[in-house]
Amino acid sequence: MLALVCIVIQLLAVEYHFNKIVDPLWLDHASLSEMANLIVNNIADGMFLLLPFVALSSRWRKWSWIVIWLVTLWCLAQLLYMPTYRDLMPLSSFFLIENLGGTVTKSALGSFKLADLEVLLPPVLLYIAYRIWFKKGIKESNPSLGRRLVLAALCLIAFVGIRLGMTAIHYHQDDETTSFKQQFTNDYCVMWTRQGDYLNQNGVVPYMFYGIATTIHDRRTLTDAEKQEVTQFINEQPLPNDEYASAQGKNVILLVVESLNSWVIDLRIDGREVTPTLNALCHDIINNLLTVNMRTQVKNGRSSDGIFMYNTGLLPLTTQAVANTYGKVPYPSLAKMMGNYDSFYACCDEPTLWNVREMSSTYGYSDFYGRAEIDSVIKNNGFLIDKALLEEVTELIPQRKQPFLCLVATAGMHHPYNAPMEPTTWVQESGKYTSEVRCYLECAAAFDTALAQFIQALKSQGIYDNTMLVIVSDHSEIVDDAPDGRPSIDPEGDCCVFLAINSGQNGMIAGPVGQIDVFPTIIELMGLGNQRWNGLGNSILHGDVTSVATSPLETKGNGSLLKRQQEAWRISDMIITSRWFEPKE
Repeated sequence: MLALVCIVIQLLAVEYHFNKIVDPLWLDHASLSEMANLIVNNIADGMFLLLPFVALSSRWRKWSWIVIWLVTLWCLAQLLYMPTYRDLMPLSSFFLIENLGGTVTKSALGSFKLADLEVLLPPVLLYIAYRIWFKKGIKESNPSLGRRLVLAALCLIAFVGIRLGMTAIHYHQDDETTSFKQQFTNDYCVMWTRQGDYLNQNGVVPYMFYGIATTIHDRRTLTDAEKQEVTQFINEQPLPNDEYASAQGKNVILLVVESLNSWVIDLRIDGREVTPTLNALCHDIINNLLTVNMRTQVKNGRSSDGIFMYNTGLLPLTTQAVANTYGKVPYPSLAKMMGNYDSFYACCDEPTLWNVREMSSTYGYSDFYGRAEIDSVIKNNGFLIDKALLEEVTELIPQRKQPFLCLVATAGMHHPYNAPMEPTTWVQESGKYTSEVRCYLECAAAFDTALAQFIQALKSQGIYDNTMLVIVSDHSEIVDDAPDGRPSIDPEGDCCVFLAINSGQNGMIAGPVGQIDVFPTIIELMGLGNQRWNGLGNSILHGDVTSVATSPLETKGNGSLLKRQQEAWRISDMIITSRWFEPKE
C-alpha cells in the first residue's frame, strides 16, 4: 500500500506540472471529475506496476524496487524535459543517448527546480521505512503460490476494469462516438494532441504500451483504400502558379532561427528597438514577403520537426520525432527538387543531436557543417554563437558554386533563459518584464546584430541581390507567460515570423498560416511547378490561407481550407509511417 501511494504521488506530480505548464491557471478551473480521473488512473497504474511485488515469492520481492526506481527516473526525466518542450518526452527519445550533451542537457539542467525533488522524496522515505520496519517481515512471510496468483489476478482485473470503466465514461460523454469499440480505439490507439494529454486521460501504463507499439511498429502497411486516399489528397493539392515564380534561378538561404517569436518585432524598451534589423526588413515589404502570424505546428521533435516541415512539406508525427525513427526514409525535399543547385546545411549542433547529420543527407544536402566541422569557430562564443555560425557561413558561401541552397539553423536563442549575457546588455539593465524575458530578449538582440552583419557580408560579396533570404522560426519561444511577464502583443506566445527577402513578391499576409505552408510557398517562388510533389500545405501567395490546423483537432482562424488542413495530419502520418516515397519493387 505504501509503494502504491508512492507511485501515485510521483505520477500526480508529473501530471500536475504538465498541466500547469500548458495552462498556468489549470488548477483554478480543474473539475473534481478531472482530478478524480487522474487519481483513479494512477491507482490502476500503480497496481499494475507493482505486480512483481504481489506475484513473486518473498525471496524475489526485493526486485520490485527496480520498478519503483525506474518510475522515479522516468518521472524525474519528465520534470526536466517538460519546461523546455511543453510535453512529455516520447519513449523513443530515451534511446537517443547522443542527445545527453550540449544544448539539450543545458536546457534540462537549466529547467531544474528544487521542487522537482518531490518525485525523489516518496521512494526515499519508502526505502527507509522498508529497511527499518518492513524488510524482515517481508522476508519471513511466504504466502502460497495460489494466494499470490489470486492477488495478481485481482490487481489485473481491477486495472482492466478501471480502464474499461474510463472508456465507458468517455463513450457516454462523447456524442460523436458511435460505438464502444470506436471509443476504445480513440482513447488508446490515437495520439490526438500532446502526449501529456494522453497520459492525463489514460494513465502511464497505456501510455507506455502505446509508446512501445509505435516505436517497434515503425512501418505501416496501407490498405488499398488508404493508398487511394493518399493519392487523391496529393493529386488534389493546387499546383504552383508560374506567375509567382519571381525568385527563379536565385540563390536561396533558408535561415531557421531558434525560438523567434513575432512579439519581438517592433518591441521597444524605453524607446530603443530590440531587433532594429528585423524591424527594418519587416517594414520594407517592397520585394519582401512577410507574415507575423505563422502558427507553430511542431510536436515532440521541436526544432527537428520545424526543419522537417520546411524541407519536405510534410507535417510531423504526433507520437514521436520523425528524425528519431524515420531518419533514413527518402522524402522529396527542397534540395532534391533544386537538382542543379549546390547545397549545404550549417548548424551549431552535434551531428548526432536529433540525428541531424543523417537528416541532412536524407534532405539531399551535399555537405553538412555541424559542431564537429566548425567547432573551432563556435567554441567559447557563449551567447554569440549565432554570430560565429553566420560568420562561418559567409566564409563557406564563396567556396560554393552558384546557384546554391543553404540551410542555416541557429541556436543562440535556445531555452533556458535563466542567465544574462556577459557582460550584461542594456536589455537586462532596463529592468523591464521578468528576468527570464529579459534574457530571451538579450538573445534576440544578439541574433539581430549578427543578422545585420551577415546581410552586410552578403552585400560585400556581391551575392545579396541575387539571393532570396528566407527567415523563419523553428518554433515559438518558451518564456515566463505570467500576465506581467512579457508584452501582451501575442498573449498566446505561439506566433512566428515568415520573411522572404528579395522574393520578387510584395506584401504582408494577414494569416494565420502554418509552418507547413512555407514549403509550397518557396516551391512557387522558385518556379518548381513541374514537380509531382508540392507538399501538404498551401502557398500563401494566393491569399486564400486564412487558417491553420496546429494539430489534428486544434485550429486557428477560419476558411475554406480548414477541413483539408486538419485532414493533412492523417495523410502525412500515413505517408511517413508507410514510407510512401520509397522506390517500389
